[in-house]
Amino acid sequence: MTSVLDDWLQPRPGGGAGGVSDRLSRLRPLADERRAGEDDTGHPDADRPDADHSGADHPDAGLLSSGPQTRFRERMTYGLRTALNAQVPGDLVAVSRMDVLLGPDRRARPDVSLVDDLAASDDRRTCYLAEEVRLVIEVVGPDAAGSDRDMRPRHYAAAGIPHFWRVESTGFRPFVYSFELDADRTGYQMTGVHHGRLSVDSPFPIAIDLERLPR
Repeated sequence: MTSVLDDWLQPRPGGGAGGVSDRLSRLRPLADERRAGEDDTGHPDADRPDADHSGADHPDAGLLSSGPQTRFRERMTYGLRTALNAQVPGDLVAVSRMDVLLGPDRRARPDVSLVDDLAASDDRRTCYLAEEVRLVIEVVGPDAAGSDRDMRPRHYAAAGIPHFWRVESTGFRPFVYSFELDADRTGYQMTGVHHGRLSVDSPFPIAIDLERLPR
């Protein structure tokens, strides 16, 4: 079967699956998507004398965080992925920190994505197409709050990803905003704010105790 990926993500000859990463490294976010402290290459420390300014050979170019992640974010990412995988139907898999291609010149790395099982079963993959993704989850952190609340959801909606969750906290106790694409498929409409327990009917019936997530 021929994939849409075949049209523009051909590995370099002899490069194996790593060639896809080589090609992906040329896809940088637009200037307004870069996180604080990053330059054009996406490297927060690119002004160091020994820094590599090429960007094209770094598989994470344009996606590096400007600071270390909090334990809260790591805990939410692991807990939600684990909870989702305990409930998903057989045609879906929850994965964490995997690239999603939102277009030929834009990609993102959600904290958690719910993807088609066929795509997730290929261990050579370094990314997923937007049409292979049913849900993306972002855990809001202090270094990217504006992006997580506004910019990334707009790009996810424009790419046609049906569902988006945004995880926030009060005193490091989580609550979740759930969204789904509106009728025009141009943006998201909120379907709920979930404190303590998250319960939604789509993309499939999900019930998660946010206070007792796997750690």
